[in-house]
Amino acid sequence: MANTFLTPDIIAKEALIVLENNLVMANLVHRDYSDEFVNVGDTITVRKPASFVANNFTGSIIRQDATEGSVPVTIDRHRDVSFDVTSKEMTLDIQSFSEQLISPAMRAIAQAVDQDLLNEVANISASVTATAAPTNLKDIADLSKTLDINKVPLDMRRLVLNPTHKYRYALTDNLSKVAYAGNGETLRNAELGRIYTLDTYMDQNCPDTLASTAGTATAYKISGTKDAKTVALSSVTAATGTIKKGDAFILDGYLYHFTEDKTAASGAVESVGIDMPLVKAYTNEDAYLVNKPHSLAFHRNAIALVTRPLALPMGASNAAIMSDNGLGVRVVYGYNQDTKKDTVSLDIIYGIKTLDETLAVKLVG
Repeated sequence: MANTFLTPDIIAKEALIVLENNLVMANLVHRDYSDEFVNVGDTITVRKPASFVANNFTGSIIRQDATEGSVPVTIDRHRDVSFDVTSKEMTLDIQSFSEQLISPAMRAIAQAVDQDLLNEVANISASVTATAAPTNLKDIADLSKTLDINKVPLDMRRLVLNPTHKYRYALTDNLSKVAYAGNGETLRNAELGRIYTLDTYMDQNCPDTLASTAGTATAYKISGTKDAKTVALSSVTAATGTIKKGDAFILDGYLYHFTEDKTAASGAVESVGIDMPLVKAYTNEDAYLVNKPHSLAFHRNAIALVTRPLALPMGASNAAIMSDNGLGVRVVYGYNQDTKKDTVSLDIIYGIKTLDETLAVKLVG
């Protein structure tokens, strides 16, 4: 029996399942979704969870408006994976097609979404300095303590660990001994579970340097033109500070890694390569340095992932949108007459916003 030709609807449904299964951070934050079509760059207003004040009762009540706050969010993230397909591949069963093409494509998109969310560490001021060689879980206790002091609700607290941090704490006496950990999962799978009120996860997309030894620069400003893959650095501290290939910085929620080593002269680097093109032009813009591992402890309502569906192309007979649980994926088939190849495009749009930075604390070092 011949296999059924894979339609955009079938691929979109499978892509959505794969995307959901590969997300970590995106499944832990506040989500906002509606089925209204928007364009990339549109600003929309999303609701924030309501908050109240417990007043003293002195004989009469004080009425409070039970209205949710709101915040503007720009839908400025457009992630796309497009690939050529053959007629043979298009007649595969959906399981085989998913394994060969959809899963790798959606994993790339999931990694981008998680990375964008974790880049919000740049907007979180509360910080705990990680112990270089921890022998206990004091660092994690300090994260929870910070949330306690800020009166963060005990439910829906999460800790997303950089892999470097995960294995440092997994090997401490508190967790590496089954008698302390409570079960053998820490030894077998490095699963940390719930620690000091924090449901603990690992995400490979936590901000970090890729350099074996990070550079010595501790601050700098960025200048560069839109779409450029080189930037200039000014106000470098120290004046002869070094940048190592693999060190990174965050600007407007985007993470950029340096692609070469440089040493500042009189606090400046004339030009240094980066791995991704700049999303816009910058002139002496303060950058958030990423030359150490970062992890993040937070309440669900600290950060929002806002998604909306993309409109279908005109005459959308070869396109489909599938949405569920606050996520939406668009699939579009195309044909290039010049190369005589079919193309499948998978894309999503979304925006990210720190709703309340007091509900989060980062672990750095």
